[in-house]
Amino acid sequence: MSPAAELYIPRLTSILLRLTQLLTSIIITGISGHYLNTLKDFHIPVANGRFIYTTIISSSSLIYSFICLIFWRYTVFPVDLGFFVAYLVGFGVVVSWIVDGMGCEKTWDLEVRFGVWLSGRPKDQCGRWAAVETFTFFTSLLFLASGLLAVWKIWKQGKDEIEKPRPWFRCL
Repeated sequence: MSPAAELYIPRLTSILLRLTQLLTSIIITGISGHYLNTLKDFHIPVANGRFIYTTIISSSSLIYSFICLIFWRYTVFPVDLGFFVAYLVGFGVVVSWIVDGMGCEKTWDLEVRFGVWLSGRPKDQCGRWAAVETFTFFTSLLFLASGLLAVWKIWKQGKDEIEKPRPWFRCL
């Protein structure tokens, strides 16, 4: 592989991973935030902690991905791996709620019918939360890939005797 390819392929991959992380975090935050916003319209006094957890993780990863996208040469790979674990926990929480709490027939039910949010028709809600479930799992894999890319780049730069090693947070 040419030196230019070794330099630019990890950088482009990192930018694409961050963009995708940003977009999937926006989707998750939008769906779960909309649910939390509409609770008062249906006189539900207290939100389930699963929704709050999902919204907090997705909005904090949205901010982190945006900051890392602006400063694309810098990454904090322990944070990436931490978001990987947090999104896996969020995935498990959402799967548990979809199967047990909502009574959807199957976990990966992506049939979405148009209707009013919280209309009482469980298929409307099942489709929305199945989308959240899918995107939380996909986002966790994106954060894992981003963290592993940073670890690989740091390991590779440590093996190079010619180049002076850079700080661990500036790896791309």
